[in-house]
Amino acid sequence: MNLSLSLARAFPPLPKVLLCVSLICAPLSADAFSLTQSPAQVPVMMLKPLIKVRPVRRYTSAKILLHLSEDDNDLVDASVSPTLYTPIDRPLLAIVDTVGLTIFALIGKSSHSSDGPVDLVGVFSTAFPFITAWLATSPITGIYSPDERGGDTNMATSTAIKVAKGWAVAIPLGIVLRGLLKGYAPPLPFVVVTLITTLAILAATRVLFNIVENLFVELI
Repeated sequence: MNLSLSLARAFPPLPKVLLCVSLICAPLSADAFSLTQSPAQVPVMMLKPLIKVRPVRRYTSAKILLHLSEDDNDLVDASVSPTLYTPIDRPLLAIVDTVGLTIFALIGKSSHSSDGPVDLVGVFSTAFPFITAWLATSPITGIYSPDERGGDTNMATSTAIKVAKGWAVAIPLGIVLRGLLKGYAPPLPFVVVTLITTLAILAATRVLFNIVENLFVELI
C-alpha cells in the first residue's frame, strides 16, 4: 500500500490506476501469505459416497456341551467302534476254554469206559467239534471281549452271562458238527447232558481264571 502511494507521487499520471491495483491486490496477498489461515474443512457427509467401509464380522465359537450318562456312553462306544474280538486278543482265556471243553470230553469218555483206560484219541475227537465251534463263533458272540472289573459277585454274574452267550451259539453248532463227523444224529440224552455240562464247566473255569487274573493284577 505504501509502495503504491510512493509510486503515485513519483508518477502523477498513474495515481488512480496504481491505487486501484493496490487496493485489489492487498487483500489477496494477505490471504495468500497468512500463516494463521485454517485449512479447508469438508463435511463428512460429502465424503460418504467415496468411502466404502466393510462391516466387521465377529465370529464366536459355539461350544456345545453334551452330557452322557454311563449307559449312554456304552451305547455310543458300541455304535462307533464295533470291534470284533478273537481268541488272539486273549490267548490265555482261549486256552482255558479249550481245557474246559477237553475236560467235558474226558468226563464223557470216562463214564463210558470205567473199567479200562481212557481213550485219549476218542477224547480229542469228541472235544474237537465243540472247540472248533467255540473258537470260530467267538468274534460274533464276543466271548473274548475285555471283562468288566468289579466285585466278586459282579464278576461271576458277568462271566456267566458272557459264557451263556457263546454257549447258546457254539455248543449246538458243535453238536451238529459232531453228528456230521460221526455220520448220525446224536441221541437226545447226549444233547441234554452236553448242554448242561458244557455250560457248567465253561462258566466255572472262566470264573476261576478271572479270580486268578484279578489277584495277579493286584499283586503287580
